[in-house]
Amino acid sequence: MAAIKKVAGNVYLVSYGEKKAATVTFGKDAGAAVDAAYMEKAGGKSSNSKGGYVPRGKDDNKLLQLHQVLSDSPNKWQFVLTRRNFIGGLGIGPHQEEVVKGELKYTPIARSPQYREWHERLELDDYLAASSYQIAFGGDLFVRLALGPNKKVESLKVVDTFQIRARKPKDGETRILEYWISAKFGHQKAVKEEDCVKVPAFDPLDPTKYPVAIIHVRAPIPGQTIYGFEPWWGTERVTKITNRVPDYYEAAFDNGFFVTHHVDIPDNYFKKEGLTEDEEEILKKEVLDQIANTLMGLEKANKILFTFSKLSVDGRVIEGVKITPLKNPINDEAFLKMFESINLIQASGHGVRADLAGVAFNGGLGTSGKELATSANYAQDFMTHFDKMMLLKPVRIAQRIDGIELENYLCVYRISSYTYDVTPESSSQNPNTEEPQAPTQQP
Repeated sequence: MAAIKKVAGNVYLVSYGEKKAATVTFGKDAGAAVDAAYMEKAGGKSSNSKGGYVPRGKDDNKLLQLHQVLSDSPNKWQFVLTRRNFIGGLGIGPHQEEVVKGELKYTPIARSPQYREWHERLELDDYLAASSYQIAFGGDLFVRLALGPNKKVESLKVVDTFQIRARKPKDGETRILEYWISAKFGHQKAVKEEDCVKVPAFDPLDPTKYPVAIIHVRAPIPGQTIYGFEPWWGTERVTKITNRVPDYYEAAFDNGFFVTHHVDIPDNYFKKEGLTEDEEEILKKEVLDQIANTLMGLEKANKILFTFSKLSVDGRVIEGVKITPLKNPINDEAFLKMFESINLIQASGHGVRADLAGVAFNGGLGTSGKELATSANYAQDFMTHFDKMMLLKPVRIAQRIDGIELENYLCVYRISSYTYDVTPESSSQNPNTEEPQAPTQQP
């Protein structure tokens, strides 16, 4: 049944369709100190009063909230993915350290059979994909190092940051000595100790002390003594704003946002002999319902404006019911400008250019190949250097334990880009560069 709203004396608005709106909301902010460092929020009650682990936010669900923010966004995961790609580069492999013209350089060298076997046994390609994603999402990397009976590395596996927490330090402890693993973290405020798998923290002074240990790598952010975080977490509020823009359009189409028809009726149309004023109103409602339902069935109209007068809008006498379809283009310029502006803020929060993430603005990417190559070089050489160091630390620890080519330095292979007619022929990134010919020996 259509809903009729009397706007003025002879003006009625008929709305129909579902009038409910679903808005995804997230709980209260987890607090100024995401790390919590013994405090569930700044100035709050000490976490030592309950539980044996340091939560991620007030109710230990901060990571889940951020994951929801990403998943509700049309492009937020793309920014995380792009940063992950630049962190992981083209893979991990041995490099030779050298100084060239006063600059420290790491030159890739061929992988030996011994290194290839070690690389494949530890599944370092899978490790690379998982660890770069963890860093891009949360700025934390938890790695489970397992040793065999011979105290050589048996496996190097990334532990999802959602499923691991640091045990609270006891009196006298100066660092985290144990980590708890449970799939229940974040989904309930307090996880019982007996429901967790306990793993000791890696001891850098005695790398083979434990058969299984957790290597935790994070950026030493001021104020974060337990966990890390990524700068994009600061874009949570603006992301929620952009995530609600689709709600506006969805409401426009599904919840009766537009006035699509104007129905002009003579003001004496319902003046029937013998009818009281109340009976006229009942008749009026029945007729308006019938008109609205007819238009809805034909054109899925959202709202219909009914007016009652002696003259139509063009000054002519109304002799019967006149139905006029109305054009209702969405006035979305302000919303699109806001959407694009906030997306630029989000890109900055992730430390990547929007065009590198494939996120278009103003109707297209509008970036030349040379600009993209320059942006890509900037992203991998400057914006992700320390992220690569985080990713490589557990691998280099495993390299030292197993004694694998200690004369070489394990690094992330750099992504090379080539732009036709732009990249110099002398550049190593140009596939047309000719290798220097070795001098031939005279007979």
